[in-house]
Amino acid sequence: MDWEALLASAEGPPGLATLRRAAGARFLERGLPSPRDEAWRYTDTRFLAQQELQLVRPVIEIDAPDGVHVRPLEEALDAAEPFLAAEAERELPFRLLNTALLRDGLLVEVEDGTTPEKALQLTITTTHGLAVPRLLVAVGENARLTLVERYRAGSGVCLPVTQLSVGRGSRVEHLRIHYGSSDVHIGCVEVQQQRDSFVASHLLTFGGRLVRNDLSFHLLGSGAEVQLNGLYLADGKQHVDNHTTVEHAVPHCDSRETYRGILGGKASAVFNGRVHVHPDAQRTDAQQSNQNLLLTDDAIIHTKPELEIYADDVKCTHGATIGQLDREALFYLQSRGLAHDEARRMLVDSFAAEIVRRIGDEPLRNELTEAVVARLPGMLAEAA
Repeated sequence: MDWEALLASAEGPPGLATLRRAAGARFLERGLPSPRDEAWRYTDTRFLAQQELQLVRPVIEIDAPDGVHVRPLEEALDAAEPFLAAEAERELPFRLLNTALLRDGLLVEVEDGTTPEKALQLTITTTHGLAVPRLLVAVGENARLTLVERYRAGSGVCLPVTQLSVGRGSRVEHLRIHYGSSDVHIGCVEVQQQRDSFVASHLLTFGGRLVRNDLSFHLLGSGAEVQLNGLYLADGKQHVDNHTTVEHAVPHCDSRETYRGILGGKASAVFNGRVHVHPDAQRTDAQQSNQNLLLTDDAIIHTKPELEIYADDVKCTHGATIGQLDREALFYLQSRGLAHDEARRMLVDSFAAEIVRRIGDEPLRNELTEAVVARLPGMLAEAA
């Protein structure tokens, strides 16, 4: 792949030209990550250098409720400037590439005190080529928002970046859902929270040739709280990599993180969850859990929960588990008259349901429940 030629040929809003050039230069200097980079140790993206990728525009369907304003980025550059000011200085290579090629962006604004009755729903579809969507979301003070991002992919490469700024006293429920099979999806989510704000993040991955999610949450005001919920399902030779970071920058903030994975076939996955408690962040309360269910002997999970603590008055815990279906539970269900396959499906479905039931919006919760139910039979059949 001739990255220089791709960057030179890309077009975008004139007001972003300087930013794009700076990000492109930084990306070329940095290059693609390799397994020698600790953060990419188990996720090799170097095969992308062997592909000839053409930049394409994703198809974006928008369902916006009253009170939520959505504008194309090129029409809202002044309002978007605070989000983009430091983008050329980022370290994540694919985020830099998104910025260097930036043209397909949306700015979402929710004014102070706004409480929409329905969710803002975005469906992003890519079938081929290289797509680089960017979503900027500014939520004012004492506002409410449910935001849903659905990614539907064919065999292309999608490098989406979502940035959320959550004002004082606001509550946001954010769902990012990826439906894929043979695609490459490498996405970033960055959230900045002010005082007494609450964010519930739900990340659900239903397959993909290679899926990488980098999420970072910055708790910048006392009383801020974040809940991170993740569910990833993969089989065949699919690969899913979730990297999360929670920055506890000030005192009296809480974070709760629960990620669960179900892997079959020769699938592999990575979970790297980092909680960083800064020196002034006293009275931090942080909990983190990663649980994985392996349906076959060939499935692999690399899990690495991390706590980096520089304050002395904190309450922080983390844990990780890897296992197969509980034989005693399976025997119990069969002894109550369930067939073997039905008992297996029930146990796996129950494992996944713990994450799905945390979604507050009932129609969305039902949709994701159905998605899990539809995905499991194929995984279980392969595992059998």
